[in-house]
Amino acid sequence: MDTEQSSPLAGIEQSSPLAGTGLRGLVGDRAAELGGRNRWHQLECDLTDAAAVDRAVAESPAEVVAHFAAFTDLNAAAAQTGDRDGRCYRVNVDGTANLAAACRRHGRYLIHVSTDYVFSGDQEEPYRETDRPDPLDWYSRTKLWAEREVQESGCAFSVLRPSFPFRARYRRKEDLVRKLVGWLAAGRIPPMFEDTLVTPTFVDEFATAVERVAQLRPPDGLFHCAGGSSLSPYDLTVTVARTFGLDAAPAARGRLADYLRDAGRPYPRWLNVSNEHATRVLGVRFSRIEDALATMRDQLALSGELPRTP
Repeated sequence: MDTEQSSPLAGIEQSSPLAGTGLRGLVGDRAAELGGRNRWHQLECDLTDAAAVDRAVAESPAEVVAHFAAFTDLNAAAAQTGDRDGRCYRVNVDGTANLAAACRRHGRYLIHVSTDYVFSGDQEEPYRETDRPDPLDWYSRTKLWAEREVQESGCAFSVLRPSFPFRARYRRKEDLVRKLVGWLAAGRIPPMFEDTLVTPTFVDEFATAVERVAQLRPPDGLFHCAGGSSLSPYDLTVTVARTFGLDAAPAARGRLADYLRDAGRPYPRWLNVSNEHATRVLGVRFSRIEDALATMRDQLALSGELPRTP
């Protein structure tokens, strides 16, 4: 368990073992840390090998499997566009299909972690679970196809869609917020969009949603488990600077049109995501960005990793 703060999972039953894919990744690692690493166990198998996946699920004592693993390198995914033999499609679509089929055969409940990138970002109003997905690029399409593999598999499931997940400490990969902290601390930061919206999700709270779904096991659930604030990346940068006592002056305002002139792939403009359904059904509180960042700052301070300007 996380010993540096009171656990956000307090009050949630955590006795049953849970199995997961991707428990070394940004989100899965924190879910296992908060939920208890002796309680969570990694399904050790190649997701693209259907027989191996089936064996791993059959041998697991867990009744619930959380599928965190995915191919998430957006640029590499774009280079594989249209290639159903490529790693992105094989992991995200075929791997998910294999896992869902194994969960159906062995009576396991599947929690599938997806993404808000299944939406085009053309809608300014908050995206809700009832809105029609319309992904823009290959990565996003493979994630939507993965959702459909789960939905059509016949297993009991919930699909959870986080948005720009971030956490205090993780050394294998930087999320958006930690990139901003590092850039601001160094006094060098690229222009940040002022005319797009993101809904950053504190991973600790997403982990709480995963645990809650594992406890409730709602039939055929679909939940937007996103943060409590939608804001532009530029405004996020200013908020991060204010929270961490860093200088926001080096941050310049950028515009999506300027990025798209040279970009090799599209970018969703409005990822304003509503978490009302998840909050109501799961009873999980998703904090305003100011509060989530303050918790993240306090976690870093306790571990002696609070950033400072030179």
